[in-house]
Amino acid sequence: MTNEGLKGYNMEFIKTDLLPEMVYNRCFCESGSREFVEFESAIVESLETPDHSIKPWELYRVKAVVRFSGEPVSFPLIVKLLPSSVQSENSFGRFQNEEMFYSKMISLYGKDLFPKCYASDMGRYGMPVIVLEDLTANEYEMIQEKRGMNEEELKLSLKSLGRFHGIGLRLKNEKFQLFREFYMKLSNTVLSKDLSEKSIEFSDDNSLENSLLVKEMKKLWDNNIGENASETCTNVDDISCICHGDFSKRKVLFKREKNGTPIDVKMIDWQTMRYCSPAIELVIIFIMNIPTPSRDQRFLQEILTVYVDAVRSEYTSITCERLIEQLSSTSLDYFTLLLQKDTMNKEIVQQWIECIQSFRGFLRD
Repeated sequence: MTNEGLKGYNMEFIKTDLLPEMVYNRCFCESGSREFVEFESAIVESLETPDHSIKPWELYRVKAVVRFSGEPVSFPLIVKLLPSSVQSENSFGRFQNEEMFYSKMISLYGKDLFPKCYASDMGRYGMPVIVLEDLTANEYEMIQEKRGMNEEELKLSLKSLGRFHGIGLRLKNEKFQLFREFYMKLSNTVLSKDLSEKSIEFSDDNSLENSLLVKEMKKLWDNNIGENASETCTNVDDISCICHGDFSKRKVLFKREKNGTPIDVKMIDWQTMRYCSPAIELVIIFIMNIPTPSRDQRFLQEILTVYVDAVRSEYTSITCERLIEQLSSTSLDYFTLLLQKDTMNKEIVQQWIECIQSFRGFLRD
Protein backbone atom coordinates (compact mmCIF):
# COMPACT_ATOMS: atom_id res chain seq x y z
CA MET A 1 0.00 0.00 0.00
CA THR A 2 1.32 3.46 -0.90
CA ASN A 3 1.81 6.11 1.77
CA GLU A 4 -1.22 8.04 0.50
CA GLY A 5 -3.24 4.84 0.38
CA LEU A 6 -2.29 4.07 3.98
CA LYS A 7 -3.36 7.54 5.10
CA GLY A 8 -6.69 7.21 3.32
CA TYR A 9 -7.31 3.82 4.89
CA ASN A 10 -6.41 5.11 8.36
CA MET A 11 -8.65 8.19 8.08
CA GLU A 12 -11.57 6.00 7.04
CA PHE A 13 -10.80 3.63 9.92
CA ILE A 14 -10.88 6.54 12.37
CA LYS A 15 -14.23 7.83 11.10
CA THR A 16 -16.10 4.57 10.57
CA ASP A 17 -14.57 2.18 13.10
CA LEU A 18 -12.52 3.77 15.86
CA LEU A 19 -14.64 6.77 16.88
CA PRO A 20 -18.05 5.00 16.75
CA GLU A 21 -16.60 2.17 18.84
CA MET A 22 -15.17 4.66 21.34
CA VAL A 23 -18.57 6.35 21.63
CA TYR A 24 -20.20 2.95 22.15
CA ASN A 25 -17.64 2.26 24.91
CA ARG A 26 -18.52 5.65 26.47
CA CYS A 27 -14.91 6.87 26.20
CA PHE A 28 -16.08 10.49 25.95
CA CYS A 29 -18.43 10.31 28.95
CA GLU A 30 -17.65 11.52 32.44
CA SER A 31 -17.38 8.83 35.09
CA GLY A 32 -20.83 7.75 36.24
CA SER A 33 -22.63 9.45 33.35
CA ARG A 34 -25.83 7.79 32.13
CA GLU A 35 -26.55 10.14 29.25
CA PHE A 36 -27.52 8.73 25.88
CA VAL A 37 -24.55 9.24 23.54
CA GLU A 38 -24.18 8.81 19.81
CA PHE A 39 -21.46 9.52 17.30
CA GLU A 40 -22.36 12.23 14.78
CA SER A 41 -19.38 13.13 12.61
CA ALA A 42 -15.63 13.64 12.36
CA ILE A 43 -13.17 15.67 10.32
CA VAL A 44 -9.83 13.88 10.03
CA GLU A 45 -6.55 15.19 8.63
CA SER A 46 -3.04 13.76 8.56
CA LEU A 47 -0.69 15.47 11.00
CA GLU A 48 2.87 16.05 9.82
CA THR A 49 5.62 16.64 12.39
CA PRO A 50 9.26 17.70 11.84
CA ASP A 51 10.48 14.12 12.33
CA HIS A 52 7.43 12.48 10.73
CA SER A 53 9.41 10.71 8.01
CA ILE A 54 11.37 8.58 10.49
CA LYS A 55 8.53 7.69 12.86
CA PRO A 56 6.80 4.33 12.27
CA TRP A 57 3.41 5.42 13.58
CA GLU A 58 0.79 7.67 12.01
CA LEU A 59 -0.63 10.86 13.57
CA TYR A 60 -4.00 12.42 12.77
CA ARG A 61 -5.75 15.56 13.95
CA VAL A 62 -9.46 14.97 14.46
CA LYS A 63 -12.49 17.08 15.27
CA ALA A 64 -15.14 14.65 16.47
CA VAL A 65 -18.74 15.56 17.25
CA VAL A 66 -20.59 13.44 19.79
CA ARG A 67 -24.21 13.96 20.84
CA PHE A 68 -25.08 13.82 24.53
CA SER A 69 -28.84 13.45 24.96
CA GLY A 70 -29.17 15.09 21.56
CA GLU A 71 -26.80 18.00 22.22
CA PRO A 72 -23.64 18.09 20.03
CA VAL A 73 -20.26 18.40 21.75
CA SER A 74 -16.99 18.81 19.85
CA PHE A 75 -13.83 16.93 20.85
CA PRO A 76 -10.50 18.07 19.34
CA LEU A 77 -8.31 14.96 19.27
CA ILE A 78 -4.91 13.63 18.30
CA VAL A 79 -5.04 10.01 17.14
CA LYS A 80 -1.87 7.93 17.02
CA LEU A 81 -1.99 4.64 15.11
CA LEU A 82 0.49 1.83 14.54
CA PRO A 83 -0.69 0.02 11.38
CA SER A 84 0.50 -3.58 10.96
CA SER A 85 2.18 -2.65 7.67
CA VAL A 86 4.77 -0.50 9.47
CA GLN A 87 5.20 -2.50 12.67
CA SER A 88 8.56 -3.82 13.81
CA GLU A 89 9.68 -5.27 17.13
CA ASN A 90 11.15 -1.91 18.10
CA SER A 91 8.18 0.22 17.02
CA PHE A 92 5.70 -2.18 18.66
CA GLY A 93 7.67 -2.10 21.92
CA ARG A 94 7.84 1.68 21.95
CA PHE A 95 4.13 2.04 21.18
CA GLN A 96 3.35 -0.50 23.92
CA ASN A 97 5.32 1.59 26.42
CA GLU A 98 3.17 4.62 25.69
CA GLU A 99 -0.04 2.57 25.65
CA MET A 100 0.79 1.28 29.15
CA PHE A 101 1.55 4.79 30.33
CA TYR A 102 -1.87 6.13 29.32
CA SER A 103 -3.94 3.03 30.13
CA LYS A 104 -2.39 2.11 33.49
CA MET A 105 0.16 4.59 34.83
CA ILE A 106 -1.49 7.97 34.33
CA SER A 107 -4.18 7.30 36.94
CA LEU A 108 -1.42 6.98 39.56
CA TYR A 109 0.79 9.77 38.24
CA GLY A 110 -2.00 12.36 38.18
CA LYS A 111 -3.55 13.99 35.14
CA ASP A 112 -2.49 17.62 35.32
CA LEU A 113 0.95 16.99 33.78
CA PHE A 114 -0.28 15.25 30.63
CA PRO A 115 -2.92 15.56 27.89
CA LYS A 116 -6.23 13.85 28.61
CA CYS A 117 -6.42 10.34 27.18
CA TYR A 118 -9.68 9.00 25.75
CA ALA A 119 -8.44 5.61 24.55
CA SER A 120 -5.22 3.62 24.73
CA ASP A 121 -5.18 0.00 23.61
CA MET A 122 -2.98 -2.39 21.63
CA GLY A 123 -5.71 -4.55 20.07
CA ARG A 124 -9.28 -3.76 21.06
CA TYR A 125 -9.90 -1.47 18.09
CA GLY A 126 -8.23 -3.56 15.39
CA MET A 127 -4.78 -1.96 15.62
CA PRO A 128 -2.73 -0.24 18.35
CA VAL A 129 -4.31 3.16 19.05
CA ILE A 130 -3.83 6.10 21.40
CA VAL A 131 -6.39 8.92 21.38
CA LEU A 132 -5.52 12.13 23.24
CA GLU A 133 -6.96 15.59 23.56
CA ASP A 134 -5.55 18.03 21.02
CA LEU A 135 -3.71 20.44 23.30
CA THR A 136 -3.36 23.04 20.54
CA ALA A 137 -7.13 23.53 20.63
CA ASN A 138 -6.65 24.78 24.20
CA GLU A 139 -3.85 27.20 23.24
CA TYR A 140 -0.89 24.94 24.01
CA GLU A 141 1.96 25.01 21.52
CA MET A 142 5.42 23.62 20.91
CA ILE A 143 8.54 25.74 20.58
CA GLN A 144 8.84 26.20 16.83
CA GLU A 145 11.99 28.30 16.71
CA LYS A 146 15.40 26.71 16.32
CA ARG A 147 16.57 27.43 19.83
CA GLY A 148 16.82 25.90 23.23
CA MET A 149 14.30 26.55 25.98
CA ASN A 150 14.51 29.97 27.58
CA GLU A 151 14.78 30.46 31.34
CA GLU A 152 11.03 30.44 32.04
CA GLU A 153 10.36 27.46 29.76
CA LEU A 154 13.22 25.49 31.28
CA LYS A 155 12.08 26.10 34.85
CA LEU A 156 8.49 25.13 34.05
CA SER A 157 9.62 21.98 32.22
CA LEU A 158 11.96 20.90 35.01
CA LYS A 159 9.26 21.51 37.59
CA SER A 160 6.93 19.13 35.74
CA LEU A 161 9.66 16.57 35.10
CA GLY A 162 10.70 16.75 38.76
CA ARG A 163 7.14 16.08 39.86
CA PHE A 164 6.96 13.11 37.48
CA HIS A 165 10.17 11.65 38.90
CA GLY A 166 9.03 12.41 42.46
CA ILE A 167 5.71 10.62 41.98
CA GLY A 168 7.63 7.62 40.68
CA LEU A 169 9.91 7.59 43.72
CA ARG A 170 6.90 7.80 46.02
CA LEU A 171 5.17 4.91 44.22
CA LYS A 172 8.40 2.92 44.38
CA ASN A 173 8.47 3.44 48.16
CA GLU A 174 4.77 3.05 48.95
CA LYS A 175 3.47 0.66 46.25
CA PHE A 176 6.59 -1.18 45.18
CA GLN A 177 4.92 -4.27 43.69
CA LEU A 178 2.73 -2.16 41.43
CA PHE A 179 5.63 0.12 40.50
CA ARG A 180 7.82 -2.89 39.77
CA GLU A 181 5.11 -4.29 37.52
CA PHE A 182 5.28 -1.10 35.46
CA TYR A 183 9.02 -0.96 34.97
CA MET A 184 9.36 -4.71 34.39
CA LYS A 185 6.91 -4.42 31.48
CA LEU A 186 8.79 -1.56 29.83
CA SER A 187 10.31 -2.42 26.50
CA ASN A 188 13.94 -1.26 26.62
CA THR A 189 13.86 0.28 23.18
CA VAL A 190 16.75 2.32 21.89
CA LEU A 191 16.15 5.30 19.65
CA SER A 192 17.40 4.96 16.12
CA LYS A 193 20.38 7.17 15.27
CA ASP A 194 18.26 9.40 13.00
CA LEU A 195 15.47 9.84 15.51
CA SER A 196 17.87 10.46 18.39
CA GLU A 197 19.67 13.17 16.45
CA LYS A 198 16.37 14.76 15.40
CA SER A 199 15.52 15.28 19.07
CA ILE A 200 18.74 17.24 19.64
CA GLU A 201 18.19 20.84 18.61
CA PHE A 202 20.30 23.76 19.72
CA SER A 203 20.17 27.48 19.46
CA ASP A 204 22.43 29.12 16.89
CA ASP A 205 24.98 30.09 19.54
CA ASN A 206 25.33 26.53 20.81
CA SER A 207 28.57 24.82 19.95
CA LEU A 208 29.18 21.74 17.85
CA GLU A 209 31.05 20.35 20.85
CA ASN A 210 27.93 20.52 23.02
CA SER A 211 25.93 18.77 20.30
CA LEU A 212 28.52 16.00 20.21
CA LEU A 213 28.49 15.86 24.01
CA VAL A 214 24.74 15.17 24.08
CA LYS A 215 25.04 12.49 21.40
CA GLU A 216 27.85 10.73 23.25
CA MET A 217 25.99 11.00 26.56
CA LYS A 218 22.92 9.41 24.96
CA LYS A 219 25.05 6.61 23.55
CA LEU A 220 26.36 5.84 27.03
CA TRP A 221 22.81 5.96 28.37
CA ASP A 222 21.56 3.54 25.70
CA ASN A 223 24.53 1.20 26.12
CA ASN A 224 23.96 0.96 29.87
CA ILE A 225 20.55 -0.69 29.64
CA GLY A 226 20.08 -4.02 31.39
CA GLU A 227 22.70 -6.59 30.41
CA ASN A 228 24.79 -3.97 28.62
CA ALA A 229 25.45 -1.99 31.80
CA SER A 230 29.08 -1.14 32.43
CA GLU A 231 30.63 -2.05 35.76
CA THR A 232 31.96 1.50 36.07
CA CYS A 233 28.84 3.33 34.97
CA THR A 234 25.30 2.17 35.56
CA ASN A 235 21.90 3.64 34.84
CA VAL A 236 20.50 2.37 38.14
CA ASP A 237 21.16 4.02 41.51
CA ASP A 238 19.38 4.72 44.81
CA ILE A 239 17.04 7.27 43.24
CA SER A 240 16.19 5.31 40.10
CA CYS A 241 12.64 5.71 38.87
CA ILE A 242 10.74 5.56 35.60
CA CYS A 243 12.15 8.31 33.38
CA HIS A 244 10.86 9.81 30.14
CA GLY A 245 13.93 8.64 28.24
CA ASP A 246 14.03 11.29 25.49
CA PHE A 247 13.00 14.55 27.13
CA SER A 248 13.54 17.67 25.01
CA LYS A 249 11.71 20.77 23.79
CA ARG A 250 9.85 18.53 21.31
CA LYS A 251 8.26 16.64 24.20
CA VAL A 252 6.50 19.59 25.85
CA LEU A 253 3.72 21.99 24.90
CA PHE A 254 3.37 25.35 26.64
CA LYS A 255 0.34 27.49 27.36
CA ARG A 256 1.25 31.18 27.44
CA GLU A 257 0.00 34.55 28.52
CA LYS A 258 -0.55 37.17 25.82
CA ASN A 259 2.99 38.49 26.33
CA GLY A 260 4.44 35.03 25.63
CA THR A 261 5.23 34.06 29.22
CA PRO A 262 4.65 30.30 29.70
CA ILE A 263 2.13 29.55 32.45
CA ASP A 264 1.59 25.80 32.06
CA VAL A 265 3.24 22.83 30.36
CA LYS A 266 2.16 19.35 29.33
CA MET A 267 4.54 16.47 28.62
CA ILE A 268 4.01 14.09 25.69
CA ASP A 269 5.55 11.07 23.91
CA TRP A 270 6.16 8.27 26.40
CA GLN A 271 7.48 5.56 24.05
CA THR A 272 11.04 5.74 25.39
CA MET A 273 10.38 5.34 29.11
CA ARG A 274 13.04 3.46 31.02
CA TYR A 275 13.80 2.55 34.61
CA CYS A 276 17.02 4.33 35.50
CA SER A 277 18.57 7.19 37.40
CA PRO A 278 17.02 10.57 36.59
CA ALA A 279 20.53 12.05 36.71
CA ILE A 280 21.37 11.57 33.03
CA GLU A 281 17.95 12.73 31.87
CA LEU A 282 18.52 15.90 33.87
CA VAL A 283 22.10 16.44 32.69
CA ILE A 284 21.14 16.04 29.02
CA ILE A 285 18.47 18.74 29.44
CA PHE A 286 21.10 21.01 31.00
CA ILE A 287 23.55 20.47 28.13
CA MET A 288 20.90 20.98 25.44
CA ASN A 289 19.80 24.32 26.84
CA ILE A 290 22.85 25.79 28.60
CA PRO A 291 25.86 26.07 26.27
CA THR A 292 28.37 27.53 28.74
CA PRO A 293 28.32 25.83 32.16
CA SER A 294 31.31 27.82 33.40
CA ARG A 295 29.44 31.12 32.84
CA ASP A 296 25.99 29.89 33.87
CA GLN A 297 26.85 28.07 37.09
CA ARG A 298 24.56 30.21 39.25
CA PHE A 299 21.62 29.65 36.88
CA LEU A 300 22.33 25.91 36.83
CA GLN A 301 22.13 25.87 40.62
CA GLU A 302 18.88 27.81 40.41
CA ILE A 303 17.19 25.38 38.02
CA LEU A 304 18.59 22.43 39.96
CA THR A 305 16.78 23.86 42.99
CA VAL A 306 13.56 24.08 40.95
CA TYR A 307 13.91 20.42 39.99
CA VAL A 308 14.81 19.21 43.51
CA ASP A 309 11.94 21.15 45.09
CA ALA A 310 9.55 19.62 42.52
CA VAL A 311 10.74 16.08 43.28
CA ARG A 312 10.32 16.68 47.02
CA SER A 313 6.86 18.21 46.54
CA GLU A 314 5.73 14.71 45.53
CA TYR A 315 8.13 12.63 47.63
CA THR A 316 8.91 14.36 50.90
CA SER A 317 10.81 11.39 52.37
CA ILE A 318 13.91 12.17 50.33
CA THR A 319 16.20 14.96 51.56
CA CYS A 320 17.74 17.61 49.33
CA GLU A 321 21.18 16.39 50.37
CA ARG A 322 20.57 12.78 49.39
CA LEU A 323 18.93 13.71 46.10
CA ILE A 324 21.65 16.13 44.97
CA GLU A 325 24.44 13.83 46.14
CA GLN A 326 23.07 10.91 44.10
CA LEU A 327 22.37 13.08 41.04
CA SER A 328 25.93 14.42 41.22
CA SER A 329 27.56 11.03 41.76
CA THR A 330 25.86 9.33 38.81
CA SER A 331 26.40 12.31 36.51
CA LEU A 332 30.10 12.45 37.36
CA ASP A 333 30.47 8.75 36.51
CA TYR A 334 29.19 9.48 33.01
CA PHE A 335 31.30 12.59 32.48
CA THR A 336 34.38 10.69 33.66
CA LEU A 337 33.77 8.10 30.95
CA LEU A 338 33.37 10.85 28.36
CA LEU A 339 36.79 12.23 29.30
CA GLN A 340 38.26 8.97 28.04
CA LYS A 341 36.88 9.47 24.52
CA ASP A 342 39.35 10.94 22.03
CA THR A 343 36.57 12.67 20.07
CA MET A 344 35.43 14.78 23.01
CA ASN A 345 36.41 18.35 23.77
CA LYS A 346 38.08 17.72 27.11
CA GLU A 347 37.75 21.36 28.18
CA ILE A 348 33.94 21.35 27.90
CA VAL A 349 33.64 18.00 29.66
CA GLN A 350 35.87 19.29 32.46
CA GLN A 351 33.68 22.40 32.77
CA TRP A 352 30.66 20.18 33.30
CA ILE A 353 32.51 18.06 35.83
CA GLU A 354 33.44 21.16 37.82
CA CYS A 355 29.87 22.42 37.56
CA ILE A 356 28.42 19.13 38.84
CA GLN A 357 30.96 19.12 41.67
CA SER A 358 29.82 22.62 42.60
CA PHE A 359 26.33 21.23 43.23
CA ARG A 360 27.75 19.39 46.22
CA GLY A 361 29.37 22.59 47.45
CA PHE A 362 26.04 24.33 46.90
CA LEU A 363 24.60 22.07 49.61
CA ARG A 364 27.16 23.30 52.11
CA ASP A 365 26.66 27.02 51.37
